[in-house]
Amino acid sequence: MSAENPTESLYLRAMRIGPSLPAALERVATFFAQHPDRTAASSAVEIATFTGTSDASVIRTAHALGYSGMKDLKRAALNLVSERFDPEKVLEQRIERVRDHALTGVIDDTIQAHARTRHTIPQETWDHAVGLLAEARRVFCYGLKPVGFIGDYMAHMLNRVGVDARSAHHTGVLLADYLLPLTADDALVVFAPIRQFDEVAAAVRHAKSVDAPVVLITEAIGMPIRSEVDCTLTTSPTSMSAASDQVLPLTVAHGLFLGVAAVLPHRATETMTRLNEIRPTVSPQKATLTLEDLGLAQVVRANAVDSNMNEDDK
Repeated sequence: MSAENPTESLYLRAMRIGPSLPAALERVATFFAQHPDRTAASSAVEIATFTGTSDASVIRTAHALGYSGMKDLKRAALNLVSERFDPEKVLEQRIERVRDHALTGVIDDTIQAHARTRHTIPQETWDHAVGLLAEARRVFCYGLKPVGFIGDYMAHMLNRVGVDARSAHHTGVLLADYLLPLTADDALVVFAPIRQFDEVAAAVRHAKSVDAPVVLITEAIGMPIRSEVDCTLTTSPTSMSAASDQVLPLTVAHGLFLGVAAVLPHRATETMTRLNEIRPTVSPQKATLTLEDLGLAQVVRANAVDSNMNEDDK
């Protein structure tokens, strides 16, 4: 490693040096930072395939970052993988990343994480997830704190557009009570950004035992439970950046809610009408909620037109 700062992590080194490298090498450096698990397990040729570069570019990037070669690079990648699961190390990395400009650092890393996630969730995978939720009788949302609040938000918004949804972030025996009503007609959405806790695995396996489809939202490409779910929405890694671990799951949850509403436009508008009828009876305040307020007007109307046209063609 470079004598300049031998303790600097692969992530920080790639983020610091990467932008100054030629485009192909910068792309490889970003891959090293965002996918240390694949970096540690892959050859230079395999990494070149992942990044659309050459094995020579991969080796040049390792040298540019201060590593003596692929063996040295892989050792740093393994260290980074272990640090991603260590809350103390994650906090240290984040503080180092934003030491002088915390807000700017958080904003910049959040924007970059969103941009990368455009490419980590293929359109067909996204459509599959939306379809599973739109077809479900009920949607169960589950995630442990602090990401569990995103399940609360998603269930709340789905209910507003006519989808029966509920959420929980229980641990221990209380999780069994939450899962008890789950049937094959329902769907389970699991938020597990980084770690596969026992409760996450238990929730997924119970859902599959009753033939309920499962949508998993995670940034961990090596999470074992991925092979047991129906659809995985993989977000860009944030754990070693200044971006919050919750920011991308929240974005995905909001996108799923909007996607489901767009697939079920008539149900969404009818539910919104009923909500506005009930609101004046519980509060004297002006509390009318419109599709515009939810950002749904354009997508719902467009899908309603398509739906009517399809009916006319029958």
